[in-house]
Amino acid sequence: MRTPVYGLTGGIASGKSTVLELFDQLGIETRDTDQLARQVVDPGSPGAHALEQAIGSKYFVDGGLNRRLLRQEMYQSVSLKQKVESVVHPLVRAAVTAWIASDTNSPYRILCSPLLIETEQHQTLDGVIVVDAPETCQLTRGAQRDNDSTTRVQHIIDTQLPRLTRLRHATYVIDNSNDLTSLYNQVNALHETLKHD
Repeated sequence: MRTPVYGLTGGIASGKSTVLELFDQLGIETRDTDQLARQVVDPGSPGAHALEQAIGSKYFVDGGLNRRLLRQEMYQSVSLKQKVESVVHPLVRAAVTAWIASDTNSPYRILCSPLLIETEQHQTLDGVIVVDAPETCQLTRGAQRDNDSTTRVQHIIDTQLPRLTRLRHATYVIDNSNDLTSLYNQVNALHETLKHD
């Protein structure tokens, strides 16, 4: 029988990485699609070569991806974003599929993906955990974390799935509008539920 896999998602600076880390600490096997997206285009990998063919060598330095430049230009160019996604998304999907099919001793698994709902990945999983925070929290945290302006963080929020739409897809909601203790308690409670499901 396949081990249950729950999708973890949320908007920018909602606290997805922190929640994923807490599940990790509880001994749960996790994967982060953002990390997988980096790994599939590691220097010298077939993915890096395919991406360079698709978008050109100006985004590469010594075989490695200049992520900062690429990220900046992707916000301004829809066609560049589409080219990047057409290479990276299938590679990430293949990596996720292989991971889900592999053996594990974990009672359940967590797949963290910012685009879980947008890419319809959630439809193949056993449930959706949404890390939710008010937009004001996202703005403050995002600007502090990325040393960025709230205007730029607001722009990212505006391009993401609306908060209420995301919440409509939630099987479980983790409210990250309070402190770390509150977050830890919610993750612990959810862990107890999921491991007995």
